[in-house]
Amino acid sequence: MPPTLPRLFAPARTVPPPVAWAALALLIFTACLVGIFARPIGFLSAFWPANALLLGLLVRYPHLARPPAWLAAAVGYVAADLVTGSAWGMALWLNAANLLGATAGWLVLRGLDEPILRLQRTVAALYLLLAALVASAVGALAGCGAAPVYFDSPWTDLLSLWFSTELMNYMLIVPVVLAAPRAADPPSHTQDTPLFWRVAPVSSLVLAEGIRTLIGGPGMLAFVVPGLLWCALSYSAFTSSLLSLVVCLWTMAGVATGVLNFTPAHAGDVFSLRVGVTLLALGPLAVACASAARAEALRRLHHAVRHDDLTGVLARRALLKQGDRLLERYQRESTGLAVMMVDVDHFKQVNDQHGHGAGDRLLVSIAQTMARALRADDVLGRMGGEEFAAVLPGVSPTEAQAIAERVRSAVERQALDATQGGPQRATVSIGLVHSATLGADADMDTLLLAADTALYRAKAEGRNRVMVG
Repeated sequence: MPPTLPRLFAPARTVPPPVAWAALALLIFTACLVGIFARPIGFLSAFWPANALLLGLLVRYPHLARPPAWLAAAVGYVAADLVTGSAWGMALWLNAANLLGATAGWLVLRGLDEPILRLQRTVAALYLLLAALVASAVGALAGCGAAPVYFDSPWTDLLSLWFSTELMNYMLIVPVVLAAPRAADPPSHTQDTPLFWRVAPVSSLVLAEGIRTLIGGPGMLAFVVPGLLWCALSYSAFTSSLLSLVVCLWTMAGVATGVLNFTPAHAGDVFSLRVGVTLLALGPLAVACASAARAEALRRLHHAVRHDDLTGVLARRALLKQGDRLLERYQRESTGLAVMMVDVDHFKQVNDQHGHGAGDRLLVSIAQTMARALRADDVLGRMGGEEFAAVLPGVSPTEAQAIAERVRSAVERQALDATQGGPQRATVSIGLVHSATLGADADMDTLLLAADTALYRAKAEGRNRVMVG
């Protein structure tokens, strides 16, 4: 796969609504200009991306879907037509139909769950197809009456051409907008894949294009299908959708060049071509959605196996495994690491006096507090019951003691929510040991045992303290 792609449509901070609406108007204006310059003389555009962009953005950013957004889009639509010489009447009629079509598609998609809209469910492609069909039909029905008025052609020809181009545009562009990476997305695992397998699927598309150029013929529309399916299985839904957009538009241009003119004279052939391109994109999109759903399910399963289901920190086995890797690395680099065992003081009394629900809430709160007090590279896990452990890589004994004291102090200072029952305050006892004190042969089990011994000394000497082993 082409290495990491930029995180499009993922602003680092919240954009003020007026700025967002102005940006939307400018984007629609620019997209309309692209479509206008793709118009054959005296008729509608061969490629009109504005409506699909509007639908994708309104669905992706629900807070944007307010009356000012529709007004901003209307301004962008009409302004583009007027600056390129269109009559007022035609600009208002056709762009009202554009807005109606995009709005119809938005009404179909707006109530769907977030995983579907992010193309992480197998049914996502079918919902997108339904929305594209509805949006295309509404827009075409609203705009086809302009054919005899402004283009001197039957309204049925405009209905056919409008519907087919909108269907194609929605199915090619909306998935790209919806699946574009977010800033908070986890890093892609494709970076761990050998370079050959990252570039092989997209290389197959280039090879298919070369073969199609050499062979040609009526079957050329399908030559790229194997490559697109391979990309859908190998890459993210966003990358797969982006490749489908590029390949399908290139395919349409290659078929149409010198053969078709996107006017009523070739309405039947153009309709067939655009529906064929739409179906060409639908297969890889469905595969990409199914692949994304499988990857998300595996990610959740992997997280559930490795993490404690109550507190969200690492489970015991995952902590020990990661601790072994860190110990091997940092002992080899001679910087060493520290291990601390943490026990919640008087936890049995919390369960006895306030119930196990209050005890669970206390554990979650303490785990979150400790995670905030630790460094980004530190590893926190739950050993069982009210006991936690943390591995602190690359620290000196003095630094490790300062971190442990920071954790203890953070827990002591935290104010707990007692409205649901439970204590208002809590403390922890900590046993700390550094690998340098136990020698180069010490393993994680040895470090944990030494830290546990120090923890029992801390509890014996009054709790709410750090004891170094």
